[in-house]
Amino acid sequence: MTTLPLVVIPEDRRQRELRRALAHAGAEHRNPSHLVGLGLVCVGWVVLGCLLVGLGFHLTDPDRAEAAFLAGILVGNGGPAWTLLISYWLDQQS
Repeated sequence: MTTLPLVVIPEDRRQRELRRALAHAGAEHRNPSHLVGLGLVCVGWVVLGCLLVGLGFHLTDPDRAEAAFLAGILVGNGGPAWTLLISYWLDQQS
């Protein structure tokens, strides 16, 4: 009894997928400067968030002080999180 494949994949597509998989496997050992740059961007977000929180404590207008404080919390937490998420998403796209 012989079996027929459900999907017939052309040879050029097989070769293209194999090259893509090998390139992706080789990308796992990338230059650590990418991680250093990503870490510096995340630290920058945290520092900016801390500065905004500090500004919130020094403003005299209550509305502006609260806005600066909440913006600092949002930037300090959300900046690194979104940076890491977008970096991971872009890495998966390539």
